[in-house]
Amino acid sequence: MSDEPETPAPAAPPLAPAEQRAPQIVIEFQGVSKEVIAQVWSQLKTGPQLEGAAYVLGRSLVDHPHWFPFFEAIGVFEGDHVAYPGDVDPFLHVNLHFLIGLQVLNEAPAEARAFYLAREARGDLPHEIIHVMMEAFQRHILWTALHGDPGGQIDMDAYADTLRALKPLKRDLVWQRLGAAGAPRLHPEADEAF
Repeated sequence: MSDEPETPAPAAPPLAPAEQRAPQIVIEFQGVSKEVIAQVWSQLKTGPQLEGAAYVLGRSLVDHPHWFPFFEAIGVFEGDHVAYPGDVDPFLHVNLHFLIGLQVLNEAPAEARAFYLAREARGDLPHEIIHVMMEAFQRHILWTALHGDPGGQIDMDAYADTLRALKPLKRDLVWQRLGAAGAPRLHPEADEAF
């Protein structure tokens, strides 16, 4: 026991008033579990040919060869403190690919498949087409979070209108309309060491 008086822990800084704090938006995303990803990954390597939604998920995995080590080790990378190269969570990213791929597969909205096929006919690569659609869809998600009704229902007609407006544009102009200077490198994190 020490004779020195205990020093109190430093007080936490006071919180800024609500009107001075940055607004916080939480978007819940219902994707496929890592268990399902692991199952499809295994089927890709050893099983029968994938069909339907499993094919879409498998294609989403195969389009990201720089993440194959993560898919091989699903279950090892758990918890809140996992750092991924480029700070891109491969499982969330693949789920976004899967979501957009299901829009194309199921024609929900119908413009999703029309957009995909039209861009592919123009010579755009399938992976990039999905990224364009992801960017457009994420913008509609954010708009809904900021301005939509409390139920958070995305205006799929507005999203379809966006795809319709982007469909005839040249590749670089599509990306410019989405806020980029031109077509970006889709996965710069692929150059980072694991």
